[in-house]
Amino acid sequence: MTIMSIHHRTAAILAVLAIAAGPFPSPNRAQAQNAQLASCGTPACGSPNCGGSIYSTTPYGGCSSSDYSTLPYGGQMGGSFGTTSDTAYLYHSGYQGGGHMSPSQLGGGCQGTGFSGPGTMSGTGMVYTDGYSDGYSVAGASGYAGSTASMSTAGNSCGNGQMIGDAAIGGAVLVGGGAGYGNACGPADVASMPTFGSGRFGNFAPGFYGGFEFLWLRANFGQNVALIIDPPVGNTLVPFDYEHDLSPRAWLGWQSCRGTGVRFTYFSFDDEPDPVSVTAVVGATPVFVNVFGAGSNLTRNANANAGETLTSQHELKLQTYDIEATQQFCFASTQAMFGLGVRVAEMNQLLRGDVHDGGGVLQEAVTNDLDFAGAGPTASLWLTRQIMCSRFSFYSNMRGAFLIGDTDQRIYEMKGAYTTELEDRAIHREILTNAECSVGLQFGQSLTPRCGCFLRVGYEAQVWLDAGGPVNSDSSIGLDGVTFATGLAL
Repeated sequence: MTIMSIHHRTAAILAVLAIAAGPFPSPNRAQAQNAQLASCGTPACGSPNCGGSIYSTTPYGGCSSSDYSTLPYGGQMGGSFGTTSDTAYLYHSGYQGGGHMSPSQLGGGCQGTGFSGPGTMSGTGMVYTDGYSDGYSVAGASGYAGSTASMSTAGNSCGNGQMIGDAAIGGAVLVGGGAGYGNACGPADVASMPTFGSGRFGNFAPGFYGGFEFLWLRANFGQNVALIIDPPVGNTLVPFDYEHDLSPRAWLGWQSCRGTGVRFTYFSFDDEPDPVSVTAVVGATPVFVNVFGAGSNLTRNANANAGETLTSQHELKLQTYDIEATQQFCFASTQAMFGLGVRVAEMNQLLRGDVHDGGGVLQEAVTNDLDFAGAGPTASLWLTRQIMCSRFSFYSNMRGAFLIGDTDQRIYEMKGAYTTELEDRAIHREILTNAECSVGLQFGQSLTPRCGCFLRVGYEAQVWLDAGGPVNSDSSIGLDGVTFATGLAL
């Protein structure tokens, strides 16, 4: 028996088995993305689908320019099967996309427009054409039995010119068109997932994801006081000049095939502005700084009189740790991930004001050492929406937290070149409220059939209510600035 005869018989057997088996079960088992930042495909790019749309097409070898892979942050792809394609490789519009095997020696490319040439063996495609077992048909329009194929005329079996549905294991069956185990004899249903209100919860490709973010943030305070100059008429407040400083954020997560997962996030801010110094002169004296504690029930100060110099300096350190259960879903062509968990936060602030005489001898000093450590519930929402059919998308991240913990404030005062030293201390439980929001633009790219990355730039603002400031324990802190992030999903 010749090799050609074996191939002919194998193709015929596959077609007969497909017809006998009928539609595959579980039409609601749609395979989508495991990426927390992917967008849902928009109607302009095919039917709405949950699977993302950031990572559109990507050349691979030279045969996958239309349908290789959009995993894991990917989305809409050029359709090879007459319907929506979304993520091509394994899960969507074709088992091996537009070819995958790179240009071959046996046909029109990638074992592409013919296994051994156009129109032979299995019509316009075989094995690794635009679908899995078949491009347009197993016994299709111009193959095996010609345009009047043994099992169909211009279509074969059932569907639009392909073995079953829109591709043998492409547009409808097993992993086709985004609808895992979809309708074998109908168009692919990328979004055939159980509905939840106007959104959808479906099967997502499981895996790990993570990212790193560079935040160029600046600190702002409700009571930003470095020192006060007290001339005969009125006062002049001199603030600390905090500038933008680099702060890191990192996250690592995993999610199941149902979109449920877990995520850990770490964030840190640590900055110290330049010291502020003013020398008191006649007509502009004293120069002083007052520190308040326990709701202004405690107060200490440092004063510089004529000829003396007051120097104030402040530093702020902040760290947060988040552990969350997450759920990914789609609504209105937008990809979303909701998180609910616990945030642990540590905040340290230190103000020091030193008064030196003309000879540089330390005469007075005051410090405000303010520490907070607490934990509480946190909720987050990550949103991504594709811009038309491109690899770009808009994103927005939001988070809120209520932190319950201990505030430990120590106020130290020294007068008369260490002749008098006093220290006040206040420890009490309190609640801090934290809210964060960021918006920006994101670009996604597939790297391999199972791996994708993203780059994004945006703006973020944070507010920490009742966190205290340089001179008290109950003012608010704000952080804002530009962010740059990159991430990877496997």
